[in-house]
Amino acid sequence: MAFIIAGLLASFMAWVFDRYIFSKEGLKGVVFLGPFAEELFKTGLALIFSTSIILTHIVFGLAEAIMDYKNTQKSLGAIVSLASHALLGIITYGLFILLGSIYIALLIAVIGHVSWNKFVMGIVLQKS
Repeated sequence: MAFIIAGLLASFMAWVFDRYIFSKEGLKGVVFLGPFAEELFKTGLALIFSTSIILTHIVFGLAEAIMDYKNTQKSLGAIVSLASHALLGIITYGLFILLGSIYIALLIAVIGHVSWNKFVMGIVLQKS
């Protein structure tokens, strides 16, 4: 049950952070700085609450998917949000277990998340 609280709290914190960053730096700030905050919030709160990193990421992804669907009415975007955050949780936890360092696991997850955001934004900007 703690993973639900951690995931929802991380989602709220990321929403506040992203809104602030967007107001100061625009979309570029959200694409590049948002992943750092999101990965730190998700994994950090999972550790603070002594709960599953993967399940916390999934709850976060579900919250983001709901917001994406509410804002765009596109189910594919919502599914991709959920799947990508679940995958980032698996990567973070797997690397943490494999390497024994949460810091390295977080760094690699952030790099992956930024890369993903750049890829997605490239697609979105091409369509507009």
